[in-house]
Amino acid sequence: MEYLLTTLTLVTVFAGLYGFLQGQLRGLFRAAGIKILTAYY
Repeated sequence: MEYLLTTLTLVTVFAGLYGFLQGQLRGLFRAAGIKILTAYY
């Protein structure tokens, strides 16, 4: 039971971190894309 609880907790934490990092990366890519486009045009 404890093992199951620990696993669930870790999965939840990793899922939250993954979602957070995905959002951060999306923002970074958007910023980089805008900088590249404005540099060329």
